[in-house]
Amino acid sequence: MSPLLRITTAGAVLALVSSICSSFCQAQTPVLVKDVNATVAPYDSSPAPGRGSAGPWEETNRFLKVGSSWLFIAFDDANGQELWRTDGTTAGTVLVKDINPGTASSSIRNLTPLLGTRALFSANDGTSGSELWITDGTTAGTQLLKDIHPSSSSSPSYLTAIGARILFTANDGTSGTELWVTNGTAAGTTLVADIRVGASSSNIFAMGNLNPVTAIFQADDGTTGQELWRSDGTAAGTMLVKDINPGATTSRPTSFYSNGSVAFFQADDGTSGAELWVTGGTAATTNLLKDIQVGTGSSSPNFAYAQKIGSDVFFTANDGVNGIELWKTDGTAAGTTLVADIYAGSSSSSPRYFTLLGSTMFFAARSLDTQNEELWKTDGTTAGTVNVAELRPGIDGSFPSDLVAFGGKIWFKAYQSFDTFGYELFVSDGTAAGTQMFKDISPGPNGSSPRYMTSIGSKMLFQANDEMSVGIELFESDGTTAGTKSILDIRPGGSPNSSYPAYPAAFGDLVLFSANDGVSGIELWRSDRTAAGTVQVMDINPGPASGSPRYMTRFKNAVYFSAFTIANGAELWKSDGTASGTVLVKDINAGVNSSSPQNFTVHDGKLYFAATTAAEGQELWVTDGTAAGTQLVKDISPGTLGSNPLYMASYNGRLYFGANDGFTSPGSGSELWSTDGTAAGTTLVMDIEVGTGSSNPNYLCVYKGKLWFGARTTASGTELWSSDGTTAGTALFMEIRAGTSSGSPSYMTATDGGLYFAANDGTNGTELWKSDGTVAGTVMAVDLNPGSASGFAQMFPRYPVLGKHVVFSGSAPGTGSEPFVSDGTTLGTVMLADLNPGSSSSSPGDAIVSGGAVWFDATSAMFGSEPYVWWTTRASATAFGESCGPAFPTLESQAPVVGTTAMMSGKGFGANPGLLYISPPMLGSSILGCPDYVGIGTALFLAPVVGATYSYPLFVPATPSLVGIRVNAQAWFLTLPTILPVQTTNGVELVIGV
Repeated sequence: MSPLLRITTAGAVLALVSSICSSFCQAQTPVLVKDVNATVAPYDSSPAPGRGSAGPWEETNRFLKVGSSWLFIAFDDANGQELWRTDGTTAGTVLVKDINPGTASSSIRNLTPLLGTRALFSANDGTSGSELWITDGTTAGTQLLKDIHPSSSSSPSYLTAIGARILFTANDGTSGTELWVTNGTAAGTTLVADIRVGASSSNIFAMGNLNPVTAIFQADDGTTGQELWRSDGTAAGTMLVKDINPGATTSRPTSFYSNGSVAFFQADDGTSGAELWVTGGTAATTNLLKDIQVGTGSSSPNFAYAQKIGSDVFFTANDGVNGIELWKTDGTAAGTTLVADIYAGSSSSSPRYFTLLGSTMFFAARSLDTQNEELWKTDGTTAGTVNVAELRPGIDGSFPSDLVAFGGKIWFKAYQSFDTFGYELFVSDGTAAGTQMFKDISPGPNGSSPRYMTSIGSKMLFQANDEMSVGIELFESDGTTAGTKSILDIRPGGSPNSSYPAYPAAFGDLVLFSANDGVSGIELWRSDRTAAGTVQVMDINPGPASGSPRYMTRFKNAVYFSAFTIANGAELWKSDGTASGTVLVKDINAGVNSSSPQNFTVHDGKLYFAATTAAEGQELWVTDGTAAGTQLVKDISPGTLGSNPLYMASYNGRLYFGANDGFTSPGSGSELWSTDGTAAGTTLVMDIEVGTGSSNPNYLCVYKGKLWFGARTTASGTELWSSDGTTAGTALFMEIRAGTSSGSPSYMTATDGGLYFAANDGTNGTELWKSDGTVAGTVMAVDLNPGSASGFAQMFPRYPVLGKHVVFSGSAPGTGSEPFVSDGTTLGTVMLADLNPGSSSSSPGDAIVSGGAVWFDATSAMFGSEPYVWWTTRASATAFGESCGPAFPTLESQAPVVGTTAMMSGKGFGANPGLLYISPPMLGSSILGCPDYVGIGTALFLAPVVGATYSYPLFVPATPSLVGIRVNAQAWFLTLPTILPVQTTNGVELVIGV
């Protein structure tokens, strides 16, 4: 007899069901499946120069030498962020002083040298506020120099050395923020001049040197506006140099650079725009040097990275024709010229990080050839301005930065392969062949990101992140790879790393998901919900770089998803849970660029999704699981911008989704669309927000024979809508929050007990709502966080369904965001566990039902973000897989609760007879071209089904021992008068519960 027609008695069915081995576990609290990423993220001391940003780039990004040591600021758990020193050895790297005692930080800023033996800076000791401090690098020699504003903070800033003294700004509480001077003693720390007499401040800004004993700066005396001033540290020697923009208007002089005799700067005289000026310190010697961008436009000359070669000073400016490019000046108008138009045309090369090595200046710049930043050099001539090397050819660029000369070479931070190395330490001898990564300090795509490179003679100091060892700490290099290492782990210890499990999909008795084990990056994993059975499937993008598998969806006895490789970008993949069965389906956007497939939805025996190509942008695609069968459904928004289809749902034989044709004329914005799988059959259902505006239909869900979703109109905001698939049958169902404000229904999920979603009625915050399909029956289910505060009932991608119950992430008073389960009543809503105790949140998400258990991601202080599972006694019925056409019959079921009847129903195959089967859980196979989810050769016949729609009442005895039993169900339909071919429904996993 054909296995399709084998009959089994109801008694035998119950006997089989009761004998099936259950994976049910009595644990009623969510438990950690496995600490997938067991590595520890080291704590960071984040050593930094602490020099502020007011000075030239080369000063503010280097550690400061005082005596025989270099000063820096760093953080440790005992002292907070405080002052440290190093001589380049482990033993010589020590805390100078805990200025703000205990764990609080002293907020050190503006470290500035005083005659090379001491340094001044601003700091807060927790008592005096932010005041002026001095140090010689020893504990005893680190002291509050003067409490300038005893009752508050004087906030010293713009510290600038003039000979044996330092000028700075401070506020004594009487004169406002004005100019002060110090010789390193309390008595010698005095107000120089109250430039703007009285309590108002003169708004001193952008201070620099005119010569070694004189500073120039921008200040406002209340009459002339922000203009050029000078000071030698005395009241008599502090004066307005020139009112460049006459009257109360402002010239805003800034970006000062001295060549030793004169200073160059940027200022706006009100006629020429912000242009290049020069001063010798007097009104007569303060003149517009050159109107580089002729007319009222501004060339905005910038000396932040300025360097001097011979008599020429190099800077950047924009002449209005060539963009921001490399310029030089010898102090004359004729000698102020464009060095090279590196990025030919009006685009800017934006050169920066100028660093001298002998008579050659190295820098980073963009060009037409590389299109993004690479390493350049110049000898000061146009012909001698050339690209050193293209470390990352093409439009991406290596972005060299933090250049420093050390050991006869240029050292810098760059990335050559962002997906493999991240930012690392590079070195160059000025040739292409001699420009290369020096050491991969922190293997993996994040890189070590070296900063603050400072030459200290035979060594180089810098900050770097070895994320697998010490974290962000102080490093040294002697010019060898072996000698390039951390000096001291100033802040030892660490916290747990997270694997961030995401995009889970139930696949037979397995869960496939993405996770990061700290070694291979984000890759494909599988789990049987035990620690031993949780393993990596495949390192899709080999090495520490990530394959980043996303949007896992079961289809045709495999799980389909998006994954990234260097060769193909992010493209369509599938996996059967094994490495050999994990393969690229199709490189949709051919080459290294990504199609980034997403929003996968199974409909009528095919898998629909959104994907991006260079020609069409992001549009609707479909696949039958083969490369040839992976095709564009329709270019809804012709051109390259794409319609961005999302929130797909299968309903009444068509696929519904949101899409935007707004880039075509006349255009409807993002609205409700449907398709029968053909271009001609892909049409707009309704322009809900009439015109080019968008209603943005979202969270489409099928419940009680209707399509439910959220949509926005100008009149009502985003509210609850329903549709029967026609324009006339698509309407606003209920305005949860009256008026133009939005109720914002989201996470819509159909259950045996109703339609659940999150919404905000404007009174109770965002809470869990429930609907029976009527307006009167659409109500807030539970006010988890009473009053106007929100309970934030959410869970990505939807609420997991357990019969009449839903599981969601919610926030109750004092708990943070934790997992809850609810039957739609206040008494029936309980927190599963406070996984991250107290007010901290475990932030559960990425949840599915698998084998009757709820699988989800959660965060704890002990393990970080890792996978959890909740074994529950509640019943569930989970549809999976796809049906077989051309009729594509369907099957769904209520959850089987002991002592009750669960209704099984679906769409049939016309008048053709069907047979409903159950079996133990299985992965499934293919017979006669149709998916077999019950093992038809051994499955037990449950009942005959027939008709365009059908139903069958499945009675579950009131036998407690049945709780936790799992079975698969599927209907097979015959084509008469012969029994072949057959058509099958999707599968349904039933788990008996209470």
